[in-house]
Amino acid sequence: MKGLSIHLTDQCNQSCKFCVVDSYQERKEAVNMKTIKKFLKENSGQGYEIVNIHGGESTIVPGFIEVLTMIKEYGYPQVSLQTNARTLKDKEFTQQLIDLNVKTFVTSFHTISEKEMADLANVDETWLGEIIQGIKNAKELGAKVRTNTVVYKKNRNQLVDIIKFIVKELKVDHINISAMHPAGRAYKNFEEVAPRLTDIIEPVKQAVDYVESQGTVVTLEGFAPCMLGDYTKYIVDWEASNFKLLYHMFVLPNYADFMTSKTRTLGVMCEKCIYKKDKLCGGMYNEYIEKYGWDEFKNVKPILETE
Repeated sequence: MKGLSIHLTDQCNQSCKFCVVDSYQERKEAVNMKTIKKFLKENSGQGYEIVNIHGGESTIVPGFIEVLTMIKEYGYPQVSLQTNARTLKDKEFTQQLIDLNVKTFVTSFHTISEKEMADLANVDETWLGEIIQGIKNAKELGAKVRTNTVVYKKNRNQLVDIIKFIVKELKVDHINISAMHPAGRAYKNFEEVAPRLTDIIEPVKQAVDYVESQGTVVTLEGFAPCMLGDYTKYIVDWEASNFKLLYHMFVLPNYADFMTSKTRTLGVMCEKCIYKKDKLCGGMYNEYIEKYGWDEFKNVKPILETE
């Protein structure tokens, strides 16, 4: 899929301890409408199938509806919106977004504990219920919903229960489970939030097995294929999606290439691995290796082309 991606804001109504953006609640941020309009105008009619909007929390900033209106007026067929879903609790607002071609809501969902949600995101305990209602509203109004669950130290042992709740209660279209990218606020809180991959692989596999048994689409993101075995087939293939990203004032022609070349590092054991050649794996996140090193990969066998 060929798409555009717009990082609309760093501002958020949450302050998650593992936020890669290091979004802030403390101050308001103005959207640079001139830059966004230029980006959308220059790329209109170029075969882009989707515009992905993300932040921060884009739905809370002035100009958000204006951006959606511009996207529609320039002829882009659909919008994917990354959101924590809290503002979607207002059903009329959710319908307005759908009317402006938001076809898919990509929603964060990391815990089913109100207390843990409050601690994780620096919000009131009532927010979890509002997020759940927001997701349900989007589904009831006919939009597609994909949840993203980041595995961190405090939810790893409840991961299967969280995923069961998403499947049974929220009935979403697609579940994505992510290994943490320990950048931004996650780097600042590394010791508190970042688990070793070897500690989360088994719960992740169990969660995938459950989703598969229920007939719901499931994908994995950020995991090393050499640790997944047969579960490698669930890794998101970002090479199949070419997203051109507007990040503040900068344009990245291919977001996937940027992530591979700038945010990851390869170990000695990676050099001959077929997943490097196939670009399914770009190595481990730089910050992860800085903190944990390569020790847990010593006994992991690379997947060679001859195998």
